Amino acid sequence: MAENENKNKKRKSSKAKNSEVKVKAASNDKKKSAANKKVVKETKKEIKKDIKENKSDEVITKASKEKKANLKQARKQLYYNNINENDEFSKLLKIVLAVTAIIVVFYGITVVVTNKAEEVRKEANSEKAEIQYDNIMLGSMLNIDGSFYVLIEDADDIRLSEYTTMVQTIKANDDAPTIYTADLSSGFNKEYLGDESDYSSDMEKFKVTGTTLVKVSDNEIADVYDNYDDIIKKLDELD
Repeated sequence: MAENENKNKKRKSSKAKNSEVKVKAASNDKKKSAANKKVVKETKKEIKKDIKENKSDEVITKASKEKKANLKQARKQLYYNNINENDEFSKLLKIVLAVTAIIVVFYGITVVVTNKAEEVRKEANSEKAEIQYDNIMLGSMLNIDGSFYVLIEDADDIRLSEYTTMVQTIKANDDAPTIYTADLSSGFNKEYLGDESDYSSDMEKFKVTGTTLVKVSDNEIADVYDNYDDIIKKLDELD
């Protein structure tokens, strides 16, 4: 009996020790599990942190790349804008220069035409003055001082153009004598055309029957040439 009890006690003691060992093992397992969980948790946090940091780096890198790309695009656009502005300015400058050149050309043409017109007008006025000076009224020819000739012109004379041509030729000479003309068809000279000639120095009596060349000297009628041959001969002498 005693042996059985001792055996039972030993069994109970062994069981108790086994139970204690199992409890201790279970406790150690729990501690290890808790520690492992903590490690896993901390590892997960670190992994998440690393991922977050990696993502942040990626975002920063991407933003940096986008910024560089935008800056490059902005520079490129600025370059093209400058080129376009330069082209526009160049075109505008060309247009301004072309318009200025046209204005200058037209101004030059206007000045030339104006000057030419002024020269023509002056020449016309000069010729008109010369014609007015060369043409006189018969009633006043004896009031002119000096010695000169007067070609009294009959518009119906078929040889009149020949006379006037010779007179113009004579006047072209530097030492040409003074020769005036008087048109019998003028209202101021009509009264001196008559059926019979009178070469008196009294102009109230003075009459011609057609084209006549008269020499006046010292306010008197000095010589008269009243036919074709005499007129031509005298004009030849004066040339």
